[in-house]
Amino acid sequence: MKAKSLIASLLVATSLSTASFIVQAGDTPQETVQPSNINTRDLKEGDRAPDMLMRKESAVSDWKKRGLKQPEEDSQWTRVGDKFVLLKTTNGTILEITPVKK
Repeated sequence: MKAKSLIASLLVATSLSTASFIVQAGDTPQETVQPSNINTRDLKEGDRAPDMLMRKESAVSDWKKRGLKQPEEDSQWTRVGDKFVLLKTTNGTILEITPVKK
């Protein structure tokens, strides 16, 4: 009699532990980190620009054609939405903000 109840207990314990593994395997990981959007805050002159704006890939190369003044050494124009932002690439300080001419 003791052997039967021991076997029954083992079967119940085994089925419960197996069921939890199946439930865990069914869970799909969810993405919890969303990419940030640089327009979530208002930028103004004197602020520090987000790092992504200081990259060379973000620079506006045809600044003259767009009616912008020549950037000084270690600075560049970058477009953010409907504005051009002149920033110091060494420290990210925003020097000037100009609307895009349409």
